[in-house]
Amino acid sequence: MKADFEFIVESVRDAVLIVSAEGQIVRINAEAERMFGYPRQELVGQPLETVLPAGASIRAMAEVADSLARRRDGHEFFVDVSLSPATAGGVIAIARDVSDRKRMNQELGRQTSILESILNSMGEGVIVCDQTGKLLLVNPAGLRLHPALRGKEKPMEGESVSQEFGLFLPDKLTPYPVDELPLARVLRGEVVDGLEMFVRAPHVPEGIWTTVTARPLRDANGSFAGGVVVIHDTTAIKFAQGALLAGQEAEGKRIARELHDSVSQDICCLILDMAQFQRELPGSLGKVCDRINSQKEKLMEVAEAVDSVCRQLHPSVLERIGLNQALAHLCTEFNNRKGLHIRFSHGDTPTALPAASALCLYRVTQEALRNIVRHANAGYATVLISAAQGGLHLSIEDDGVGFDPKTVGAKARLGLVSMQERVRLVGGSLTIHSEPGNGTRIDLRVPLLDESPRPEYDTRLETGLETRLEAVAVA
Repeated sequence: MKADFEFIVESVRDAVLIVSAEGQIVRINAEAERMFGYPRQELVGQPLETVLPAGASIRAMAEVADSLARRRDGHEFFVDVSLSPATAGGVIAIARDVSDRKRMNQELGRQTSILESILNSMGEGVIVCDQTGKLLLVNPAGLRLHPALRGKEKPMEGESVSQEFGLFLPDKLTPYPVDELPLARVLRGEVVDGLEMFVRAPHVPEGIWTTVTARPLRDANGSFAGGVVVIHDTTAIKFAQGALLAGQEAEGKRIARELHDSVSQDICCLILDMAQFQRELPGSLGKVCDRINSQKEKLMEVAEAVDSVCRQLHPSVLERIGLNQALAHLCTEFNNRKGLHIRFSHGDTPTALPAASALCLYRVTQEALRNIVRHANAGYATVLISAAQGGLHLSIEDDGVGFDPKTVGAKARLGLVSMQERVRLVGGSLTIHSEPGNGTRIDLRVPLLDESPRPEYDTRLETGLETRLEAVAVA
């Protein structure tokens, strides 16, 4: 029996120290020699505190975790100690080296602290939930963007979520469908990228614009464990983009006025001078008169081209006759100048429209018709505008060659992105349907939100050049 005990003690992978009632080490095993670096004969008879500095307090406890131990060379490390009673009031101390575990815990704590600092300093809101939708973590930015999350413990569910948190579609009016919320989608295992959402909490009536991304979370075994949602406050970017677009429109108007007031007037004056010179020539110079007539016609074509550029840069016709007639005028111009047969129709649309929405619809139509002329090789196109629930629906369709939206060239893609950006800035949506050989259809929906009155328009760009050209024609 004694031989079996000796074999067991010497075979275990933990250090075994038998300590007398007086606290002296009376026996150790081979692992204790290796762990503490003492030869057996040198350690026997020494107090337990030689290898376990807190030996006195350890002997009063049954289990001690993360106790400090000391090697013969003075190196200190951590051990877990288990105590069992021995004969004559002594104890058997079994020590296990937990230095690796301690280092791992310290490293984990350090990484956790770094992660916590990063999350707390982020400007983006971060929400982490388990697979049931219960919140596990919300960083300070997340609480700032969604104060209702504070103290939220139960999983978020039900039709009231969008109302409770003030979550709306980009039209700023329609509560976000619960099944399409980023958290609901990520709990279904979906990936969400760049989803735009308008947030108007009860205490923040002006609201903010956000862009949301979301990813499912998986544990070490690859099993679904929840999701993480990251919320970017894009309000400043949204306003900056709107200001940039407004600045571009203002610059277009300025250039249009410069062209109208300088280049167009100079051309018309030149035509009038040529007409006067023609009248002063003797009647026998018929060939010269013919050449002058030819040059006058070319100059009038240049004047009309400049006028067309002015109208494109500054569509004041929108403010003068309204969107429907402006679009009809635009379609007629493309039909006359570009040879594209366009059928325009409109339903019962409001006569008074927000300036931003009207300009967006006009510019998208303008860009779409340009693309049809340049790329579609189409003979016919239709432009249809009608009232939709809470807004307007615009459809532009052609019978051209079509294209694959995924493989469209960089220049054409830039035009499509420009249209989408205009629509996004007014809270609308734009969808492109096309495939090679089957034409293209663009569907655009914009909300009709309250807005300040439209600015005064410059009637000079609508009447000045026509009057001068009429005078030239008479001359």
